[in-house]
Amino acid sequence: MRIVIVGLGGVGGMVGARLAAGLADSLEHEIVFWCRGETLSAIKEKGLEISGHDGNITVRPSLATYSVDEVKSADLLIFATKNYHLEAAARELVPAIHNKTVVLPLLNGVSAVAILEKQLPQCDVLGGCIYISVHVERPGTARQAGSVQRIIFGKKGINEAENLTRYGGIDQILKKSGFSITLTERIDVEMWSKMVFLSPFAGVTTLFKRSISEVLSHEESFGTVKRMIQEIEALARAKSIGLPASIADITIEKARSFAPFTKTSMQIDQEKDRQTELESLIGYVCREGKATGVPTPTYDKVYDGLTAVCKK
Repeated sequence: MRIVIVGLGGVGGMVGARLAAGLADSLEHEIVFWCRGETLSAIKEKGLEISGHDGNITVRPSLATYSVDEVKSADLLIFATKNYHLEAAARELVPAIHNKTVVLPLLNGVSAVAILEKQLPQCDVLGGCIYISVHVERPGTARQAGSVQRIIFGKKGINEAENLTRYGGIDQILKKSGFSITLTERIDVEMWSKMVFLSPFAGVTTLFKRSISEVLSHEESFGTVKRMIQEIEALARAKSIGLPASIADITIEKARSFAPFTKTSMQIDQEKDRQTELESLIGYVCREGKATGVPTPTYDKVYDGLTAVCKK
């Protein structure tokens, strides 16, 4: 199987490196890194370096390239780009797909599946989400904070047995990374559960310029994030997503578990004047609220405030 990792930033770098290390002795599988610019140059020169709680490793994939001609044919495409690069990356890789190509997005938010189904209609697009805290130290070098490494994936609309029949082989391949891997029929619930946490806290930490713990300890920001959680939960339920009844309480408790002064990735991107995932994390909720008739007044206000300070 030819496995192509699309985007070698923090998440893609960690997943790609762990898979390349875990499959280094395999004669059946190839790992291809699809990247460009300084990242591609660094990987070609010295390999991909990652560090974390379990040590440091440097890996070299079967191929690192930004040429679709060199990719040739992809059996599994793992997208780990930012949301704002997803459509362009998918279009560029169209020549590398075939009618049995499986596509697995590991992006923030819940919109990636629909985008990829539109761009790659002949592919089998799965849902996926990842739990990991990682950042790029410099091109070709990523560092993980903490020890959580978890990927959840699956196909919505088919039962657990059918998921296992169709994607059990991919499940076994992903486990070679050393990550905790869960194949589930409830991938929509998993993706939305993460979104219910990530979206409100990304918006409020960035708008108020406070860490997660500071948001929780200030009345105005805490009230804002609670209202946003209520609004996004209502949107999910309007879309028939079977979230836990106590998802709001679960989300707040998850936020309390973070180390003091932890910032969200969108907040860090905004502080460093980088492009943010404002549209996929906040704007998406506003637009879908209007489309489904679910009021999102707090989201609308936060979105308006962030459009003035965030690069989209």
